[in-house]
Amino acid sequence: MLRDKLFAYHQWASQEILSHIDGLEEAVYTREGASSFSSIKETLSHVITVEKLWLLRMTGIEKPAAEQFHVDTVDEAKQAFMLLHAEMELYFSSLAEEQWQEVMKFTNLRGNTFEETREEMLFTFVNHASYHRGQIVSLLRQFGKEGIALDYIYFPKENR
Repeated sequence: MLRDKLFAYHQWASQEILSHIDGLEEAVYTREGASSFSSIKETLSHVITVEKLWLLRMTGIEKPAAEQFHVDTVDEAKQAFMLLHAEMELYFSSLAEEQWQEVMKFTNLRGNTFEETREEMLFTFVNHASYHRGQIVSLLRQFGKEGIALDYIYFPKENR
């Protein structure tokens, strides 16, 4: 099913970017650069916070509180994403098809109200994370480091 492939790609891309960063000197993770967030660490902190918000919204919590994750090191970030993605995978596997299509109401952190299906929510947070992974690659290049290609086309090739 396309949803399963999309989420599997998301998990792979998240771990790939973290493994790539882990192979660099430690200072790159917290170094400040020109982007939406001041560092790779701050970008990843934002992404995982938002992913947890989407999971809570998908479970029916209309206005969840933002949980702060400890991602002070790349290893902490890897672990946090792995645990959250395992929680998501477990939840997703419990949903019947009609539940994926159920319209959920929620309020974002700015106070705006929305209605989306769980399936649309999945696409939203995967797209959001892809955007920020691109920003991380941009930060790496600012720091004189090699980027990493994480487009979907690489996922099936590496995961057959």
